[in-house]
Amino acid sequence: MTKILVVDDDPSNAEVMQMVLESEGFQVERICHSVQFESSIMSFCPDLVLMDILLDADDGRDICNELKADQSTRHIPVMLITAMLESQVGAIACDADAIMFKPFEYTVLVNKVKNVLRSAIKIRN
Repeated sequence: MTKILVVDDDPSNAEVMQMVLESEGFQVERICHSVQFESSIMSFCPDLVLMDILLDADDGRDICNELKADQSTRHIPVMLITAMLESQVGAIACDADAIMFKPFEYTVLVNKVKNVLRSAIKIRN
């Protein structure tokens, strides 16, 4: 089963994304505090990270870049979600595999998640 780590400091957003993704057959773990990120990556070993950019104490773009800079985790695709304007997102360079802007339809989210996962599998093979 494909595992997705949802990182969003808004518990209701994280819970809804978890429910939507689980209804599609994904195994989902959600965290609402960026300080939990590293331990969740190590214990849950996700196939994809779905993360908000504006988090409680950190910026998702920075966390993404740290993940991609680490040899042991760079293979994990990262999809960022944000309510920021598209022009604001580029203020910090980021190695995310995809970015999705809020508000969005949950069917679009699921399709984009599946596309990112398919692309990551093609790259690894």
